[in-house]
Amino acid sequence: MMLSSENPARQAMIRGFFQRCPHCGKGDLFRAYLKQVDHCASCGEAFAHIRADDGPAWLTVMVTGHVVVAVMMSVESFLILPLWASIAAFCTLAGAMVLGLLQRAKGIFIGLIWQMKAAEAVSARPALSPAD
Repeated sequence: MMLSSENPARQAMIRGFFQRCPHCGKGDLFRAYLKQVDHCASCGEAFAHIRADDGPAWLTVMVTGHVVVAVMMSVESFLILPLWASIAAFCTLAGAMVLGLLQRAKGIFIGLIWQMKAAEAVSARPALSPAD
């Protein structure tokens, strides 16, 4: 896949989406489904300090919710399905989409956080004292 270096944030997000190291694009970004690697096996870039937190879950729910509701409204306007069939079909679709998108969404957030060097900014911030 040809990637332009004109927009490094986009490039890092695309590499994260494909579960590759945002720096080199060669090494794996995950060692398990949602467990990121500590370092890239190819270039040695560190990722252990990057925390995507709730961002991937938010993005996954937003995309899945909009797609499933649109498909459900379209299907239900053309077909009359029994309630049990509708529930089974659309819950299965939603579950499959969540499982398919969550790791990719986490890769996007890791790539963006890495590119923006946001994890370093958070770790460099002074800790608040109890009086603050």
